Parts: sequence; structure tokens; C-alpha cells
Amino acid sequence: MEQDRGTVPFWLDIERPGFGTLEQPIRVDVAIIGAGIVGLKLARVLARHGARVAILEGARVGEGASGRNQGTINRGPSPGYGALVRRHGRGTARRLWQLGDENHRLIRGQIAEYAIACDYQRDGMISLVRSDLPEWQAHAAACRAEYELLREDGFAVSWLDDQAVGQITAAPAGTYACGMIDHSDGQFHSGRYVIGLAQGIARIPGVALFEGVRVRAVRRSAGVTRLDTDRHPVDAPLVVLGTNALVPQVVPGLERSMRAERGQVIVTAPLATRPCRGSFGTSLAWWREIDDGGGRWRLLFGGGRERDEPDSLFPQFDAQGGPHQALERDGFAASAAHQRRLDLQLATLFPELAGVPITHRWGGLQSFTADGLPLVGCLDADRQIYGVVALCGRGNCHSDVAAEHLGARLCGVDGPAYADLFDDLCAPDRASARWPAWRSAYSQAPVGDDGRARP
Repeated sequence: MEQDRGTVPFWLDIERPGFGTLEQPIRVDVAIIGAGIVGLKLARVLARHGARVAILEGARVGEGASGRNQGTINRGPSPGYGALVRRHGRGTARRLWQLGDENHRLIRGQIAEYAIACDYQRDGMISLVRSDLPEWQAHAAACRAEYELLREDGFAVSWLDDQAVGQITAAPAGTYACGMIDHSDGQFHSGRYVIGLAQGIARIPGVALFEGVRVRAVRRSAGVTRLDTDRHPVDAPLVVLGTNALVPQVVPGLERSMRAERGQVIVTAPLATRPCRGSFGTSLAWWREIDDGGGRWRLLFGGGRERDEPDSLFPQFDAQGGPHQALERDGFAASAAHQRRLDLQLATLFPELAGVPITHRWGGLQSFTADGLPLVGCLDADRQIYGVVALCGRGNCHSDVAAEHLGARLCGVDGPAYADLFDDLCAPDRASARWPAWRSAYSQAPVGDDGRARP
């Protein structure tokens, strides 16, 4: 019988190599906090430009969002194409979407360069409109408008009517009204990818990767930033953050622009038949198949929440201004209430899987800006802290291109042709990224504009 792995993410339920820890004080050109995909890719770019880099990971490689996600590669940013067209104009929206294609190209290149066996596929992402929801007609109209804009601008998309959707999903008749395929999207095994990436990057001359090193404080003096850790101090002229939702713990002023939201995921026991082909998303749910080998498949299923549900929102700080205990304690945990909602959605959309055991249940923190675009650049000028953060659930859309841009900028070399997009639209201090007050179930009062729980 398949073992229930509880809250262990499926992607991390594999053999993982150790990368050693920090045994003595060191000084480097750039210190990177976090060994997820952002930290690793920034190290790769910086080393290519000649920098000596140390990556400090508080736990193990990929323990954050990089090993707790859906395992998909989306080309489109979080707001959607139509929203970007309305906000920034058609030309800028097209360039932002093309950035996703470039990011995907860079990911494919790394998979080949480091020979990462991560079950990479490019089957597309299918966005579905559920016909069992009262607002389905409005959703269908919005999906069709998105499709028309993307098609007119030359992107590889296809429209699905109700019959075509039924053939692709094998769902009960009437479950979905219509949908759209973005053929450029892909998927992979997140854990094997990030571990393989770390193994390849750790071999690059000038890169040192340390696990089990938790940074306690970051302070600047005499032109050098010192990272006080629970092991040994690390000195560097520049610091880069790759910790996404946990970034405000180092730069508190960013909390207003980085709302921490907890997602939830489940994975079934192996199945004798393939449950779907590709990756799917719809209201309250998203899913994809996982090749388990030997002609067996699993279904990964996530969602089950609305964006503003208080039990999915976490304050960074308590009323006294200290780090809120719930952020790391509960942010990566499986929520019983949320998992029940996932089970309900799974039963609704996949009734044929009734009685199939769930072997993995987990949570993961994401970080969202109010405008759905990441924060890229200088996060704290006084301490010379930089980062690629607030990835809005689209880490595999932005991480590589943002690393190319920021890495070149920090090393004083010419950057990519799309650098202006990050400068103009992803500046960390932009007003459009900031959230108004919001309510969290993990605080007794609303969380204010400054990220503090109000007494």
C-alpha cells in the first residue's frame, strides 16, 4: 500500500544530496540568501560575470516555494494578457508575454546543460470555464476576449468549445463551458529540477552553496554588509534576497508590497490510467498529471480558495513589530480547513477518483504584489540589498529573465534588451505594488498598510 507522506511535498519526497554548511567566516562579492530557483539563477549569472558568490540556505535547497509549487512553467504574468493591455498598452503587454517565452527558453537550456532528469514536457496550459458557477457566462466572455487578444498578437493559443473541452478533460458532461490552451506552457518535476540546478551551479568556479545557515541579521558598516548567521558571519559589498515571501523579515518596509498567501496542494496515489494531459486551471482549482513510471500516473491538485480568505493570508509581524510566528510555522503547513475544500473540489471535478488515497498534502507560501508583477532591483539602498521577489505565483515566468537583468546590473555590464521592462514596471518602490489593509485569520485585527497587525 502507498505510504501516506503527510505534509512532505511530493516534489521533495526524493533522495536529495547535501551541500555542506558554513564552517568559517567568509567574504565574497555577493551574498545570496535563499537557495531556491531565484537564488540559484542569480548566482549563475553573477558568477558568469566574474563575481564570487555565496548562497546561504536556512534549511535545504528548494524547501521554500521552489519545491512546493504546481510544477508548471507559465509564460504569462499573473495579471493576464487583457489586464496588461488595458494597463500598459498592447506593445508593452506583448513584450511582457514574450519575456515568458524567453524565460522558458532559458529553463530548457539549463535542463540540457546540467542534464537534469526532471520529466520536462511542453503540453500547454488549459484554462477552463466551469459551467456550475453562477458567473460562468462572464468568465466565458473574459476567457474568449483573452484568447482573441493573444491570437491577434501572434501567440500560440487555441479555443476549446464545450465538446472539445469534454474530449480533453473526460469530465462529466456539462462540467465546463469552454476553455483556451496556451501551447507554450510546460511542466516538470520541481524537486528534481531545483536539485539538479543546484548541483550544476555549485560546480561553477566562484560559487559556494551552503545549507543549514540561517541569517539572523543584516547590517552595513564601512562599505561592507555583514550577515550574522547561526554559523559564522559572511561579509559582502552586495546582498541579494531570494527568499520571496520571507523577504520582509529582512526588509520590513516591503511588507506592504508583498502579501504572503498560503497555497495548498494534494497528490493522489498512483493511478492505472492517465487522469489528464497537461496542466489545467479553473475557478477554485488547478491540476496536472505526474508520470510515476511503469505506466502509472498521479494527479496533483491545488487551489480550493479565494484570494482574500483570511486563513490563507499571513502577517509578517505581530502587534509589537516582531516576526509573526505563524508565518513560517503555519505558512508551509497543510491547513485542515483548506484541505477539506480541496477534497471537495477534487470530488466535484474528478468523481471517478472517489476512494483513491491522497498520499501527499502540503502548503506553501507565495508572495503577491497588488499589481501582479514582481519586485526586481534595489530593496534597501542603505544596506545594499537587492532581489527578485514577490513573484506572484509565477516564479517560472520571471526568475531567469529577472536574474539576467539584475545580475548584469549588479556587475556593471550591459544587460538584456528587456531591461527597461523591469526598470519601468517592476521597481520595488512603485506605488501600484502596494496593498491596502487586509484581514488575516492569524491576527486578532486587520493588518495595516505597514504590515503590522493592528491592536
